[in-house]
Amino acid sequence: MVSRYRCSEKLKGLGDEAMDSPRHDAAIRHYSAALSIHPINTPGLFMLRGKVCMAKGLWKDAIDEAKQAITLDPSSPWGYEMKRAALYHAGRYDDAIQAFETMLSKMAQSPDLQIRERRDQYVSPSSTRAQIRKVVQRTIRHSPRVLINTSTGRLQNKDEQAAAFMSLPIVSELVSSMTTRIDRGRIKREVKQFFRYVMLSHKWEENEPLFQQVMHIAVYDLDQSPTHDKLQMLCNIVRDAGFNWAWSDTCCINKEDHFVLQEALVAMFKWYRGSVMTIVYLRGVRSPATLGDLVKSIWNTRAWTLQEYVAAKVIRFYTEDWTPYLNLDTSNHKESSEIISKMEEATGVSAQQLKALGPGLSSIREKLRLASTRQTTMVEDAAYSLLGIFSAAGIPAIYGEGEDALGRLLAHILAGSGDASILAWTGQSSTYNSCLPSHITVFNQPATSHLPPPIENVEMEKTVTTLRTSTLELDVALKLYDRLHELPTPWFAASRMKLPCIAFELPALLPHRTTSGVVYRVETPVFGMVEIKAKQDLSRMNSLHLVHPWQDALLGRDDMQSSESMEDG
Repeated sequence: MVSRYRCSEKLKGLGDEAMDSPRHDAAIRHYSAALSIHPINTPGLFMLRGKVCMAKGLWKDAIDEAKQAITLDPSSPWGYEMKRAALYHAGRYDDAIQAFETMLSKMAQSPDLQIRERRDQYVSPSSTRAQIRKVVQRTIRHSPRVLINTSTGRLQNKDEQAAAFMSLPIVSELVSSMTTRIDRGRIKREVKQFFRYVMLSHKWEENEPLFQQVMHIAVYDLDQSPTHDKLQMLCNIVRDAGFNWAWSDTCCINKEDHFVLQEALVAMFKWYRGSVMTIVYLRGVRSPATLGDLVKSIWNTRAWTLQEYVAAKVIRFYTEDWTPYLNLDTSNHKESSEIISKMEEATGVSAQQLKALGPGLSSIREKLRLASTRQTTMVEDAAYSLLGIFSAAGIPAIYGEGEDALGRLLAHILAGSGDASILAWTGQSSTYNSCLPSHITVFNQPATSHLPPPIENVEMEKTVTTLRTSTLELDVALKLYDRLHELPTPWFAASRMKLPCIAFELPALLPHRTTSGVVYRVETPVFGMVEIKAKQDLSRMNSLHLVHPWQDALLGRDDMQSSESMEDG
């Protein structure tokens, strides 16, 4: 018996040497010979032979070796460890997870303290799954509430979207591969890859498939019609491009739910910006298209499509028969020189400026100017189509309010930004507030700064000299400056505006006839020559005042802040 044991150990040693070489076939022969001579100490030899099989990629053989080791020593966790590894490499991920969970259970129940302590070095499958769910929720948090699953053609809400990912084989693969450390980077990559979505930009037509209709049927099963074909072709193109999700404002918004509609109006800009691609469908543009068809297209006149184009990072244009516009073969038509030149022509804004436009209260006048040339079917949509680009979450959509929608939006922008240039317009006053316009088209006019002209050097020196000899005390001047500096920004309450202003009493006004009608010109002490147009005969009025919003620039605040910034730096 001793000689057989020694012989077995000798063969085992030869197997170890062959394994280290590595000479895998020789290792297997030596371990097999050792087992045949002295089968009593078999669990360890089965494990060694299983490791050689793993090194050779013989997963089925490795699984069999692990099973043999488990049979001989079912209380040991290490047979299950090898079984998990072999099952994982064999692509049997669910079985690998089960083997791993058994291994952890054996470690926790082991009488060996060291083995129990080693249990803390491993990550349980439940912890990995919880981390995956967390990443999924974070990934879809800012994506559309409802998307079309391009594989099934069914609408799915966020819970269903999350469930769709958690049911994928890749989840089992991720869980079974992460035994000692959760690879959050890889999880994020896989989740982000799966949840990439494509948006549709188009002009609404009659008989579009709505949420209530599509929620009970697959998109691919809709009856044939121009609008149904449009939705189906969108999903086909998105699916064939390798993306799992598509979105259309026709069926992916439950417009009967006011909360859902409000959320979509505000979030739409961010949804388009977060998409992997936006498909623009040019109804009325047929192949072969010409370069000018895009500018003249119906799509290019609509208010909603403005923010969709500005927000989207990647765009592909398709003609009415779903062929790429101008047969462009670039992956991003928005970067095509042909598209760039025509969109600059259509908007009057450079591609760089369009790209820089983002949601929020920046570039206000430029955004309003771009929107002023666009058309809407509903009066209110002139304002609602801008909720996203101005991040105006606090403005509820109230269809039926008419031009007051624009008034409420402009009041929100003015109160949030303090940008009084919004009040620089000529046209019909709004019923919401007479200082605001009734139509957004007024912003297509160039904005005037209404700032006083710069003081000439000679006049500046004269003014400084006068102030030095003046009895005006410095502390009085500083107090006045501080009070002006602390003037509040404009705000609205019940459609009434509170706005810091400067008022100048005007002399008698004399009318002047011009080609555009009667105007009144008057010299003011601060703003120089001012031209006034009005329907009323102002020359018959005894007392008139020119009231102008207070301008922070009159204090030279921008210059002072620049100096302070330079000193701080």
